Amino acid sequence: MDVSQTTTTTDESSATEDTTQVQEGTAGGEAVGVGQDQGRNPVPFVLNFDQPIPPDFRAAYQRRTLIAVYFFETGSDPFFPQGLEVDRLVSGSMEELQGEYPTIEFFSYDIANPGNAQTSETLENGQYGTLAAQLGVGYTPFVATMAPSGDGYVILNRLQGYVSQPVLSQVLFDLSSIEVADNTSDTQVGVEAVELTGSGGGVEYFTVSNAGENPVDLQGFSLRVFDPETGEVTNDSPGVMVEDSLEAPPGESVAIGRVPDITDADGNVVAGTFGGGQRLDLSEGDQVALLDSGGAVAATFSV
Repeated sequence: MDVSQTTTTTDESSATEDTTQVQEGTAGGEAVGVGQDQGRNPVPFVLNFDQPIPPDFRAAYQRRTLIAVYFFETGSDPFFPQGLEVDRLVSGSMEELQGEYPTIEFFSYDIANPGNAQTSETLENGQYGTLAAQLGVGYTPFVATMAPSGDGYVILNRLQGYVSQPVLSQVLFDLSSIEVADNTSDTQVGVEAVELTGSGGGVEYFTVSNAGENPVDLQGFSLRVFDPETGEVTNDSPGVMVEDSLEAPPGESVAIGRVPDITDADGNVVAGTFGGGQRLDLSEGDQVALLDSGGAVAATFSV
């Protein structure tokens, strides 16, 4: 489906009013935002790989998945005293909504942490490099929703300033309704940690969190290495697999190790083991993906 021919619709009595009538500045000490460009004119976007960009964002872009990215401010700014509360509200709403839209990949960045890396591979976790400049971020909070179209992407929504949670939910719902030939799992699990072996770049253990309301059996799930050139990852990619039944309870995390007696960073013995621990040659900054039992990408992680 070519989403460049689609537009996002909202309830005229609520969402449109919420995003077009707010004014820049402050009112009575309460933070307010500015008018939003909400999906009426999708903007073509092509990511510049020659500039430093987060490897996990690049991998999602290369896999042509649905993307929601937001930037926020955590520090203090004497010239924008209302900004912290606004940013907390919007970023909190995005965090709450993330679990409702598992087919969308979410990325969040502190605008104060671009990093000074010269290449994507040397960016540290949480650093965004030139991504803010490429997306045209002016100030925070900033939310953009993106979908693949043609040889690149289109930015469907670019929201700056305060946006209420119902409007954000509508925008994410509209994004999730777009049919794309991606490979994203609908399970609400994530990767919290990947600990490498002392040599060989193998996996000592990895930790999986379950943000859903139901338990998830991790049997058949695998941790696979991205192809750094294409961003592709499949069941044939190098990696390790959970071979036995292992339940991740809702709202909890479980660690899976290469042998049963490994302890995680908290000193707890791993809940289960994986197989297929061939030499992976992983190093800091490499991208891995958690695939579900059907081979769809459930989560990504930067080692």
